[in-house]
Amino acid sequence: MTQQQLPWPPREVGAIAIKLRELRQLLEHGCDPPELDEHRAWLARMLIIRATGYLEQSVIEVTRAYVDQRSGGLVRVFARSWMDRSRNPTPDALLGFIGRFDYSLQLELKELLDADDQLLRRDLAMLVDSRNKIAHGHNEGVRPRRALGLTDSAELIADWFILRFNPNR
Repeated sequence: MTQQQLPWPPREVGAIAIKLRELRQLLEHGCDPPELDEHRAWLARMLIIRATGYLEQSVIEVTRAYVDQRSGGLVRVFARSWMDRSRNPTPDALLGFIGRFDYSLQLELKELLDADDQLLRRDLAMLVDSRNKIAHGHNEGVRPRRALGLTDSAELIADWFILRFNPNR
């Protein structure tokens, strides 16, 4: 019996990615006049929220699709019951989550996060911290250029999960 090839990444991830790219384009190109700086600041805040959500949902959706494709019955039900407990995608949370699948994947993700003097680890920590500050009404101090850079990092980490958990490989 052969397994059916799934469209990859899952449709939910693709839909979120499209919305993230649309917002990114608006921030990059949609507010040129200087009098719209406040609008750009709000777009940057929204981009932070969306980029964090994109990463969080991508991790859950691709691992869920992987589990669905590679298991069945009670094993699938049990695994999915643990996957619905999404946490903020901090570096430690993602490493702990991936470590429940495979230690070598955890080491690979740790290596990715720690490369270039821990650039992705720091970006991810700042992304989640900024989202939390925005959500609670605190001053997060993220400028549009920085929001775009943090979004790049979120997409890179999401792409890592999309590649590693593709059940069609």
